[in-house]
Amino acid sequence: MFDTPSATPRLGLPLLEASQAQKHVTHNEALMLIDATMHLAVISRALAAPPPAAEGLRYLVPQGATGAWAGQAGRLALAQGGGWLFLAPRAGWRLWVENERKFLLFDGTAWIDPVPVPDVSQVPRLGVSITADAVNRLSVSSPATLFTHAGDDHRLKLNKNAAANTASLLYQTGWSGRAEMGLAGDDDFRIKVSADGTGWRDAIVVDRATGRVSLPNTPASPQPPAGTRLLFNQSLTTQGPGFAVDAYLAGSGIAIPAGAVQAGTRYRLTLGVTKTAAGVAPPVISLRFGPAGTLADPAIASVTFPVQTAAADEGRLTIDVTFLAAGASASVQLLAALTHLMNSSGLATGTGPVRRAMSPAFNSAIPGAVLGVSLNAGAAAAWTVWPVQATLENLA
Repeated sequence: MFDTPSATPRLGLPLLEASQAQKHVTHNEALMLIDATMHLAVISRALAAPPPAAEGLRYLVPQGATGAWAGQAGRLALAQGGGWLFLAPRAGWRLWVENERKFLLFDGTAWIDPVPVPDVSQVPRLGVSITADAVNRLSVSSPATLFTHAGDDHRLKLNKNAAANTASLLYQTGWSGRAEMGLAGDDDFRIKVSADGTGWRDAIVVDRATGRVSLPNTPASPQPPAGTRLLFNQSLTTQGPGFAVDAYLAGSGIAIPAGAVQAGTRYRLTLGVTKTAAGVAPPVISLRFGPAGTLADPAIASVTFPVQTAAADEGRLTIDVTFLAAGASASVQLLAALTHLMNSSGLATGTGPVRRAMSPAFNSAIPGAVLGVSLNAGAAAAWTVWPVQATLENLA
């Protein structure tokens, strides 16, 4: 004969005996245990001191529990009949903790989290609304992505291993690259574009050592067609009274661009002139060419006007210079015209004298040369000139 067990093997529910009196007590106790353990749930697993034993309360007893729960850590505390009934868990029991909204599993030794939260400081891949892969270990599918400060600054860092590697931002259309910016293959900062994701062209390159910006695929600004380039200089400040000795006219000098002078290039200077009754010497106009833009440059052509008279006068001086040849054996023709108010006195003893001069051969290709004019009105002269305006046109 086998001994009749007094409880079920899994839940430990009390069994009725054949001749047991008050069988309803044992039956009701079994029902209460089933009620407590079926779809097992507890209010909390963190309460150390037991509350009043209101019928039906259920708790998972934590370590260090006190009072009626002392020594019952890891067991279920069921309030029943005004006291506490403790149930020892069995391997495989699942438990819902109501205040944490979390499932626990008893593994035979302890209650564990069946889906533990991974250590995100070392998570191998993370996808947000998209599956991350071995290359794109952090992947986000979203209308926008926000990185903001935590009170002060915020910097997005892209770090590469060596100069020959790449640290960049890549912009794609249909997963095919169209633009990229960053350190691509070296340590110069580049912005480059592609029409098909295969062939790439540098648009902007910033040299890492000098900061100099280059535009490798942008053609240099085209030069105007020969004959249309024009350079200009002027002085709107009154110069004088003076010019009793030779003086370089402010506003007359124009720097010659390298290789710009050609046969047919023209220099033109105009200025207004007034004189006092002082000064009767013949005025001298000199065309100067050299690197200084001062009287230190040699005069390559000069003209002398008729003598003046001791009378106040005003007029206009015009100088036209034409390059007849350019280069190492350049030459120019100078034409100067003086128009004044008086017929035969003042600035000149003639109504509108014109003078012409030819230069000897000179080298018009010297670097940094300036073409300008000096004026010598002679001893005791008191000339005032303004404005002075110069142009250089028909450059190569």
